[in-house]
Amino acid sequence: MADDAERAFLAAQTDEYDPTAGYTMTEAPVDQEEYDPATSYSPPSGHSASMQPESAANSPPAADTDGENGLKPQPTQPSADTSAAPTPSKRPRTVGGFVDESEDEEEAPAVQPPEASATLRASGATESPQPFFTNTSNNTLPNPDVQLHSAQDQAPASISASVAVNEPALSVASHPNGSTPVPDATKPGAPDVMTLSARQSAAPATPAPAPASAMLPKARLPQDRVGILEDRIAEDPRGDIEAWLSLIEEHRRRHKHDEARAVFERFLKVFPSSGEQWVEYIAFETELDELPKVEHLFGRSIPLAQYLGIYSAYIDFIRRRFNLTTDQSGQNRQTVTQAYEFVLGYVGLDVQAGKLWLDYIEMLKTGPGVLGGTNWQDMQKMDTLRKVYQRAVSVPHNATLEIWREYDKFEMNINRISGRKHLQETSPGYMTARSAINVLDNNITRGVVRTTLPKLPPAAGFDGYEEYMNQVKLWKNWIQWEKSDPLECATDNRDLYNKRVLHIYKNALMALRFWPELWYEAAEWCFENNLQTEADKFLNDGMDANPESCLLAFKKANQVEQRTDFEDGQAGIIAKGKAVREPYQRLLDTLYGLTAQVKKREEHSIARAKEQYEAQKAADEAARALATKNEDADDEEELAAARRAKEKEDAFNAQLKAVSAGYNAQTQNLKKTLTYTWIALMRAMRRVQGKGHPKEDVGGFRGIFTEARNKGKLLSEAYVASALIEHHCYQEPAAQKIFERGMRLFPEDEHFVLEYIKHLIKLNDPTNARAVFETVVGKLTAKPENIHRAKSLFVFFHDYEAQFGELTQIMKLEQRMATLFPEDPRLHRFSQRFASPAFDPISVRHVISPRTQMRPVMPSIMTSIEEQQPIPAIPPQMVAEPQRLASPGLGNSPHLGNLLPATNSPKRPLEDADDGTQPRKLARGESPLKGAAGRRLDAARRNLATTGATPVGQPVGPPPLPRGVNFLLTIIPGAHTYRETRFKAEGLVNLLRDVAAIPVPPGQGPPQPQRWGTTPTTAQQLQSIQEKYGNSGHAAAMQGAPNPWGP
Repeated sequence: MADDAERAFLAAQTDEYDPTAGYTMTEAPVDQEEYDPATSYSPPSGHSASMQPESAANSPPAADTDGENGLKPQPTQPSADTSAAPTPSKRPRTVGGFVDESEDEEEAPAVQPPEASATLRASGATESPQPFFTNTSNNTLPNPDVQLHSAQDQAPASISASVAVNEPALSVASHPNGSTPVPDATKPGAPDVMTLSARQSAAPATPAPAPASAMLPKARLPQDRVGILEDRIAEDPRGDIEAWLSLIEEHRRRHKHDEARAVFERFLKVFPSSGEQWVEYIAFETELDELPKVEHLFGRSIPLAQYLGIYSAYIDFIRRRFNLTTDQSGQNRQTVTQAYEFVLGYVGLDVQAGKLWLDYIEMLKTGPGVLGGTNWQDMQKMDTLRKVYQRAVSVPHNATLEIWREYDKFEMNINRISGRKHLQETSPGYMTARSAINVLDNNITRGVVRTTLPKLPPAAGFDGYEEYMNQVKLWKNWIQWEKSDPLECATDNRDLYNKRVLHIYKNALMALRFWPELWYEAAEWCFENNLQTEADKFLNDGMDANPESCLLAFKKANQVEQRTDFEDGQAGIIAKGKAVREPYQRLLDTLYGLTAQVKKREEHSIARAKEQYEAQKAADEAARALATKNEDADDEEELAAARRAKEKEDAFNAQLKAVSAGYNAQTQNLKKTLTYTWIALMRAMRRVQGKGHPKEDVGGFRGIFTEARNKGKLLSEAYVASALIEHHCYQEPAAQKIFERGMRLFPEDEHFVLEYIKHLIKLNDPTNARAVFETVVGKLTAKPENIHRAKSLFVFFHDYEAQFGELTQIMKLEQRMATLFPEDPRLHRFSQRFASPAFDPISVRHVISPRTQMRPVMPSIMTSIEEQQPIPAIPPQMVAEPQRLASPGLGNSPHLGNLLPATNSPKRPLEDADDGTQPRKLARGESPLKGAAGRRLDAARRNLATTGATPVGQPVGPPPLPRGVNFLLTIIPGAHTYRETRFKAEGLVNLLRDVAAIPVPPGQGPPQPQRWGTTPTTAQQLQSIQEKYGNSGHAAAMQGAPNPWGP
């Protein structure tokens, strides 16, 4: 069987291909380069249409003849060579119409040039084999019609014939992505795909409409990594940085240096401030030893990106070119010194510039001369080093402290007396710089990502938004800190202050390149500080980075409009109008381009969804037909299949609606932006050129309005703005004509109608205003889904009728509003008759009785969050007899009411005793004794309070805390929230107790503990007082109790 298959295979390619000879490829024409996957394959005139890999039932119909999305159909005749081939006894295994010799292999090779040649021969081709294209790497030309998706994401039906001719036919089970299945040619009994395709090609070709797949971009091969990356870049040049970097790396890996340079150049046009990629580009050229190109790159990169890495690479390049070891004349050292001064003048104030300062100092140390010498060269070296040291320690960077230590040693080693003098003079600047670097390291720069590969800001609510906004906040904090002048140089050295603020702005904009507000703030700060050149550069660079930003375009136009350097007369007006229009025109072109891009994305998304749905539907129908043919399905299964098909169709329709709704929202947003940009341009041109005329050189705002209408994508706001300009600025009747034209274009736009009604009312034309109102409201309320849009019209007209209309009209209007908007309360609608935006007389509440209506709210006593302390019970003797307190002063305190319960006064009843308010009568404390007895009792009670004894007549228990302490305990955090080191008082006491001996000065003994309240004199006084005033038993108990402080 294998011999028969081999004979059949060889007979099909007689005189055309020798399998024993090596494969040789015919040279392509001179103007033909390697295969580009972006171009579609067009078979020669002699080729048969049977080269398509799928059957006619599964292949998409021919596309239009424009050649953009499909192949041009070419009528061919079926070849007789295919039928002339001998037929073996058992049909050989074929793959895609080719005889497969490797029966033992599970998979056919992806690329088989001999079989491709045999296919061409079988289809009647007489040309030589085509170039080998599947592994070509020169696929760097982007295809503008290719979507950003890999080949696996596309349906196989969209693959061009030149790609699919070498791929085997797939079975239904193995067909990728759920696309339309094709018969498996590898199965026995399956029809030959080549023969079937040849038969169908003989039939007359009938024009068919382009399928959904024809609208899709052509897919890339999975092996075509360069082409896939190019497609991603073409679709999203500013957002897909990963594709840029991967493409550069791919070219470098393949040693295609010219292609890598081209991608570098394209990348740096989009991201000119990307310092990291400038360094990579320079390193790439340095590896290739292209030193002139390296010099050119340094000249381009240094003005564009104030990145520390570029300047460090520049220093390395200069030191490499100008060798100091072999420098006999000193010219090289002078050049290197100038390079260091140039670099430190730009980035020496960077917080990470410490290494540059250290390298510069080390280079100066290796120069001619001896430190501490007496000749002129030694003294010159000492002076140069001292100046560099003093500059370095006055700048806050990551090596300030290290350089200060070196400077201290430098001065002390030369001369201690003069060194102290120099150190004392430099110390204030160093202390300021050290304080600043401490703040930078600990607070300001913590969390800041200093990257030069900017990202587009994520939309609110999507992944990465919070992180991006956090970076914006951190950078702004850093900028505000620099503006606060932490080095105190704004007064003495204004240039240094400006340079530091500009440096931090430039570094922030390298990371936040696509944040227009930061560009605006930088330009505004420059304008405020009379830095006109830097401000204009910030605006221009910001517009290059964000061409769709209205903020930057409007700011640039505003600055141009303020210029006074235009000549007088009509020529100057025309020139100024062109200059003012330039930023607006650039913004408009970008917005129109984005609108077209969104429309194209919508079409591609819908076409892809339809193609996938049709493929899945065809697969389901094929499976159902197979089940029906085998008579395995019953009625229930048919109903279930029909129900599943209906559900899939409904889900597909819902998907299409969701996709269209999302893209429509984007398009509407772009249209609004376009409209307001045209409005801003109209107003600016009115200020510059006046009313103008569309057909004259000075078009004015009328020329802009005419151009905007012709351009399209204009909403009703532009008509309103133009009409109001005509009315308020020129009192022209054209305003009414513009409104009437807008009514024809936007008959159901409630915002436009509302402005039109306001305009008519201003013209004192209520009749037409009511007519417009009734016409538009009738159209809107006729559809239930548009009723809510009419609410603003009803509210405005209700307010107008309430002020200037008749009561019957007001009542009728309120009844209509109640019917259309039942959710609104009637009381609110009625009160709106008499209210104004500043005051509503119905909702106000007047104070009739201040005593009952304006009672102050007393805050209740809040308990501690640590624990709820129970209120101790009040003993009966506290009510029956005067309470004996530990201190007379505490009893007479005005805050005693917070501690003691309130009692009813015999003079005035205590009202609302249960409402928790401040009591009116307080329990009066015990009156203190006067004279010596009172003083002795007070001293005794204080002594007892110090020892912790219980006051006389007070029950055992913790006293209630004062109100202020209770409030403090409620607001301070709980003890469980404190997780730092805790102070353990008992541990300290145990430590002091366990100390064996404490050294005591000679002549002194250990101090005796002071026995507070237990001296004989005090004890006798206390006993006499207790005997005199009662409670002798308690006093006796106190006298007989052991002393806790010892004998």
